[in-house]
Amino acid sequence: MPFEIEHHYATLNGYRMHYASCGSPDRPLLLCLHGFPESWHCWEGVLQTLAERFHVVAPDTRGINESEGPGELQGYRVRNMVSDVAALLDHLGQQQCILAGHDWGGAIACAFAIAHPERLRGLVIVNSTHSAIFARELRRSAAQREASAYIQFFLQDDTEASVCADDHAYLRAMLAQNSQTGAPPAWFDETLQEAYRRAWSRPGSVRAGLSYYRASQYLTPSDGAAVPDEAALVVRVPTLFVWGERDGFLLTGCIDGLDQYFTNVQVERIPEGSHWVIHEHGESVSRHIAHFAARLGTPEQTHVPAD
Repeated sequence: MPFEIEHHYATLNGYRMHYASCGSPDRPLLLCLHGFPESWHCWEGVLQTLAERFHVVAPDTRGINESEGPGELQGYRVRNMVSDVAALLDHLGQQQCILAGHDWGGAIACAFAIAHPERLRGLVIVNSTHSAIFARELRRSAAQREASAYIQFFLQDDTEASVCADDHAYLRAMLAQNSQTGAPPAWFDETLQEAYRRAWSRPGSVRAGLSYYRASQYLTPSDGAAVPDEAALVVRVPTLFVWGERDGFLLTGCIDGLDQYFTNVQVERIPEGSHWVIHEHGESVSRHIAHFAARLGTPEQTHVPAD
């Protein structure tokens, strides 16, 4: 019998957060962060697949779907989502977890690993990358700039109305980007489409997602903030990259040179996977996470100390 997904709410850093969970709280914690334009539903299959081994928790991140968020742009700086992850760990009564992130969730997870390595047994990044690597690829790769052209659209003032028009046609098309027939892929069925329609229709949810891009210090002026040195950007916890090789948004250059920013990293490629590889190949993603976790050892053994 499949494990039942439960829904919870907690006030963290002044905002009401929604999170889904599956599996016994007595199991090791696997905390999963989604990207845009998704919500916790991104991880729904993983929650049920891995619930026998883990207590799997997937929040709606700040401002998205059922989670509240601030009205001001500054509230969507990555450091605030990092603080939300720490607060959620505290709320769950856990000192450590394995943290997984896809898309924007991966960027948040990387930032959390840099800021709080002692709180992670391991880090899993699914079709996302380190912010410094992404910035490098935007500088050096015309193909990556073209693949990321949508970001400039997201930064425009009237974008929210445009992406929500015609029953969120733009957002639905993002998720169906690899369809050869023009119809949604099989995984993007009516049930999931309706779940995302509800998420996108919640007041402020799409605006919050766009604010992640608009508040990013790698895409907008940093208000005079100093650029950290390379050593300050290194991730010092064991890290697994799961990479769908047909990603049309993040090209394979985004996993080149990982050793510069990760002290202990491995990559598992899924040749047929697109950016939405968790939906397309959820069993493979879950299997890679489970194998990675099995190799980590006890929580006390997994933290890699600073040099």
